[in-house]
Amino acid sequence: MEQRVEKSIDHVLESASSLLYFFNIGLGIMLVILGIFLFLSGKRIKGKTAKTNTGLICAVIGIVAIISGAIQI
Repeated sequence: MEQRVEKSIDHVLESASSLLYFFNIGLGIMLVILGIFLFLSGKRIKGKTAKTNTGLICAVIGIVAIISGAIQI
């Protein structure tokens, strides 16, 4: 009984893992777009270094997420 439950849980998790990789890539693309938007809007206004830095951080995290998702597929 316990082995049957364990096998069914393993099967569900294995089938969901591939979807999570694609979700990771999609989330990375959204972060890169948000980062570029924040970076460019922060550059237009003088003295908004926090917005520019936030944009750069979002873009870098997005690129890392895209690379991670692509490698795991």
